[in-house]
Order: sequence, then structure tokens, then C-alpha cells
Amino acid sequence: MKLRRLALRLHGSIGIIAGILLVVIGLTGSLLVFSHEIDHLVHPQLLQVVSQAEQISPQRVVDIAQAFQPSLKPHRITMPRSPNETYTVMMISPNDEYTDVYVNSYDGAVLGSRPWKQTVVGWLIDLHVHLFAGDWGMNLVGICGGGFLVMGITGLLLWNGWKQLRFGFKIRWQAPWQLVNYDLHKALGVASVALLCLIALTGMAMVFWTPFETAVYSLTKSPKPPEFVSKMIPGTTPMDINQLLRKAEATLPEGKIFKFFPAKTPDATFNVWMEVLHEHEFNKNPYLRLDQYSGEVLHVSGWKNDSLGDRLLSAPYILHVGNYGGWLTRILYCLIGLVPLVLLITGFVLWNRRRWLSAHRKDAIQHSQRITAKP
Repeated sequence: MKLRRLALRLHGSIGIIAGILLVVIGLTGSLLVFSHEIDHLVHPQLLQVVSQAEQISPQRVVDIAQAFQPSLKPHRITMPRSPNETYTVMMISPNDEYTDVYVNSYDGAVLGSRPWKQTVVGWLIDLHVHLFAGDWGMNLVGICGGGFLVMGITGLLLWNGWKQLRFGFKIRWQAPWQLVNYDLHKALGVASVALLCLIALTGMAMVFWTPFETAVYSLTKSPKPPEFVSKMIPGTTPMDINQLLRKAEATLPEGKIFKFFPAKTPDATFNVWMEVLHEHEFNKNPYLRLDQYSGEVLHVSGWKNDSLGDRLLSAPYILHVGNYGGWLTRILYCLIGLVPLVLLITGFVLWNRRRWLSAHRKDAIQHSQRITAKP
């Protein structure tokens, strides 16, 4: 009985303290599932073009963006994923502020630019991950994830369906609204607890990445990959971007280039993120590091030859965003992000009613004691 009372107190206290933040995190997570589609719907003038015969080369795209924003450096270039999409060039400032530049993939015209945090994806990620509060907000999000895990465990301890599953999931729609509210809270909470706890756990892993990474490599006895650098050759210049991308394509001919990251310092590597559509999600996005001068492929991660530790480290993001099952899991993750809102509302009603009943009971006891005390 003491364990149940403790579980009830923890469950309710964390829900009341962190409930609003968990709702914000859940709702923004739901929107992020379809943020790419939302951005294209809201800003077609920046992200869509009329398909033509031949697209311009990635090198020319980078040169155009550099000329448009000469004080910034190209950080990441997203390739068109369909014939009617633009190139998106993310530029970075000396103080690590990002700006997206949109380049017509056929005639090279700059269609516009905007700070990354003002894009649909950037705004949602800043709220979802940082709560608009930088590193402090990100740590708070991680703590909220831990709080949700405690709520999930205590909710399972409080669930009344362990002896009779049918009763635990039953919603008595014809009963008074207070019972319907109670049934909704317990049934929806238990039905969603496994997936929500998985999302919370993987979110915590990404927030507290350094200790998580250290623990994974230590437990799996996997070697940590070294820091890869380009060998600077006196008198030579970096290879053309088009040549480097051809080197990546030759390494993984079954892959399609999704994004690439130009080297920003003389010893940095040129990085390419590819997609292999016929592979399952855990092998789908190999990441290649190339020497910017020779084009030598120094390392391929996120692929079949990864160590156990590297595979485990790639899992949190995939499991957190729900990309591993196509449209079905994307829809499921979008819906699961709405659950904290329903649980907060129904939980608050239960908490408030319990407070009212407790106050009413105390008042009745005090009234009874006053009557008994009369001569």
C-alpha cells in the first residue's frame, strides 16, 4: 500500500510540474514528423520550381550561394529530392548562426533566403529541443524525458488491469463523466506507455550525448572511431565539389546523395550523407568522410560494417523520429505526440477531483469532531 501511495504521489507531482513542457515537446514532435511537407506547403515559392531538362551542378550551386552571402560559409547543401525541388544551401556565420539560401536547381536563380530558425523545421526544432532557451533549455528537455519515464513506470504500477486486462482497457462511455475521464486516462496511458517511454529514453540519450556515447563504447567494448582529417598537400587546392561527389557515388553506387557538407577548414574532411532506398532504416543513410584534397574515402559510417557500438549510437535518432516504418510509423508518431495533451487534461481533472475529495473529507471530519466535542 505504501508503494502504491508513493507511486501515486510521484505520478501526480511530476505530471503537474512538467505537464505543460511535456505537452509542448509532444506537440512540436508531432509537427516535426511532417515538417518537410508543411514547409513545402507554406513556402512553395522557395522550395519548388518547374522541372526542366538538366539541373545545374552542386559546385555551381555552392558558388552562387557564396556570392549571394559572401560573409558566410557553406555548411550543408541539401540536394533536390524530386525534379521540382530547389537546392537548399545552409550558410553559417562566424558566430554559428545559420541561414538557408534557396537556389533554383535549373537556372541558378536565388529564390530567397531566411535565417534557419525562422524556417518551419528550424523553429520547431528550437522549441522541441531547446525550448527557445539554448543549452539550458535542452538540458531541461532531457530532465523532462527522465520525469516522463518515472511517470510511465508509476502509471504501470497504478494500473488496475494487471489481473484482468479487459477491465484495464475498458472505457465506460455510459458512466458519469468522472469515470469516463478516469478510464480514458488509464487506458490511453497504458496503451501508449511503451512507445512514449522509448521516445523519452532516446531523447534523453541525444540530449546527454557525451555520457551516453561513453557508456555505449565502454559496454560494447567497441573502438571509438578516430578523428578524420584531410592531409594538406603544399601547393595544392581542394578538389572540385563535383569530383568529390563522384568519388562518393563510386564508393556506394547503390546510394543517392542526400546532403553534403563542404570542408570549412584546411584540414577538415568533405562529408557526404547518402540514401540507399532499398535498405532498412538502420543501413539506409551511410555517411562518408573524404579527404578534400585527394578524394580518398577515409570512413563510411551508418553502414553494414559498423561496430556494435556505432550501430547502437545510430539507433536513438532513428527510433526517436519514427522513420523506420515508412508512412505507417510516421502517422503513429504524429498521433503519439498528441497523447501527452490528453493525459495532462484527464490527469489534471483526476488530480483536482482528488484534492476536492480530500478537502471535503477533512471538512467532514472536522465538522464531526466539533459536534462530538459539544457538551
